[in-house]
Amino acid sequence: MTPFTPQIQYSRLPTSSPSPTSTLISSPQSSRSNSPSPYSLKSSPPITMSSSKRIRIRPIRGFLIISILAICVLPFLHYKREEVKGYFQSNYLKIDLSQQHIPVASGGISDHLNIPLTLEARLHHLLSKPALYQWEAELPNRHACPFYTFSRNTYFFHDGKPEQWEKIDPTEIRRYRSKIVDYLRTVEREGGQLVWDKQMEKDVLPEDRKGIILTGGEGKTLARLKISLHMLRNVLHSTLPIEVYHFPDELQDPTERSELENEYDVRLKEVGGKSPNGKSWHIKISAFLASNFTEFVYMDSDNIPLVDPRTLFDSIEYKQSGSVFWADLNKDHPDNAIFRIVGRTCTDEHWPAEAGQLLFDKRGNNGLNLAILHLSNHMMTNPDMYGFLSYGDKDTFRYSFYALGLPYQQAPKIFATTGGYQTQNGESSLDFCGHSMIQWGLTPLSARHDPSYHPPPAFLHTILAKHRSNLQPSKLFSHIKRPRLDGISEPLLVRTLYEFTGDCFALTLKGPDGAPRVENSMMDGQGVDTYPLKDVLGHGHVWREVARLSEEFVKINQNN
Repeated sequence: MTPFTPQIQYSRLPTSSPSPTSTLISSPQSSRSNSPSPYSLKSSPPITMSSSKRIRIRPIRGFLIISILAICVLPFLHYKREEVKGYFQSNYLKIDLSQQHIPVASGGISDHLNIPLTLEARLHHLLSKPALYQWEAELPNRHACPFYTFSRNTYFFHDGKPEQWEKIDPTEIRRYRSKIVDYLRTVEREGGQLVWDKQMEKDVLPEDRKGIILTGGEGKTLARLKISLHMLRNVLHSTLPIEVYHFPDELQDPTERSELENEYDVRLKEVGGKSPNGKSWHIKISAFLASNFTEFVYMDSDNIPLVDPRTLFDSIEYKQSGSVFWADLNKDHPDNAIFRIVGRTCTDEHWPAEAGQLLFDKRGNNGLNLAILHLSNHMMTNPDMYGFLSYGDKDTFRYSFYALGLPYQQAPKIFATTGGYQTQNGESSLDFCGHSMIQWGLTPLSARHDPSYHPPPAFLHTILAKHRSNLQPSKLFSHIKRPRLDGISEPLLVRTLYEFTGDCFALTLKGPDGAPRVENSMMDGQGVDTYPLKDVLGHGHVWREVARLSEEFVKINQNN
């Protein structure tokens, strides 16, 4: 039996009382109403003074009043009705959207500290923070990020790490911070730019300042990369310039290079430093720093775009701080020494990033977003220091924002698990196996005052599907499961846990369904809903192409 999904009613401010703006946006019908208006000059009774003399509005005075009103109102006639409405809402109707679909950019230093937005001031502030032992920071961190929520103790990366984290004492913390400063000084001494300024794009054409960055250049990685390029160019018809970064020993075949350059109109870029252990996450940050793009969307090679990435640059989230990161399935461990290193308390306000896609503007935070990339590069090139603090590159960006006290933005919705009713070995099953992520899009300006707005799917990140070779194509991306209340700041996400189960990850509802008409309901509205992916994508050409590409995706996995 399908549980009843409640329609959430959002409260509105009372409109029965007159407001200062009501006379400016009232309709012609309301102005002709027989009911007297408290703001109507014609229907207002004459004002009586204590001397019993009447004050009458003379024609010349009335003309002046009407002229003044016209001067105030006429500029708004150049705006669309919705824009005028939005103007008054943004200035008079103070609706807190932080618990709805638009989170507030966060992570920065509190304004009351008055720390200047300069790199020197931010580094000085980092060095001045107290250096604590584990036991000194333990209580506030565990209070803010309690063990009993979000499966912190079962996340595979946290296994065996607490003992290592505890060994980082105040002396080590000061060493970490000094190394950060030394690294940035070295970059600057060698001619690197730490803070973005307009001179950096003086030789770059305007149309080449914003684009898409991809990485990969061999084997199955290259084959999956072509699926993403096909979606971008032939299905979504994106016209953004695309740069593909690869290592020197990759993409040596002239035929392959020609195909990428001519069929998909990409620019091939070579970077060094391939890791001998097979994990080369650092290529991302090398690409970000090497690229001439001031603004870029990055996607992993196993990430299938579902919307033209150009639309993301116009979102409210992106314009708040110049960066957007999408959530991963775990939460931070409170004992992670990184919080003592960057001098802040663990918080459940933020989700660790799932860096299969990100949106970035080097100009953000007064140009200091560029320093974020350099600091992330420092963390990635020192795995002996940071390898047990972050799983790959995905959290180095967030840690860098923390270190410099700069705000960043999270995508407004938690991801949906995507897959089908088959086992991880490809056998049909009554149980759902989620092996990929639907990451939702962002909020357009037109929806800034609509708390009920839910972004469409933007990315299909096949994080686990790429590791299985026997999956049935027809059930590869057939369904999604998502929390019913999936806002990134939604407190009730504590009831919908994402957990790894072999090569699938499950979305589990803790406690009864919260729909009002369900037996034994929690009455909080929360639940886990399942939908066919074709319904979520709208039965259009994007869905048809994803369904067709499922066959190709499975063949890539089967190819040895």
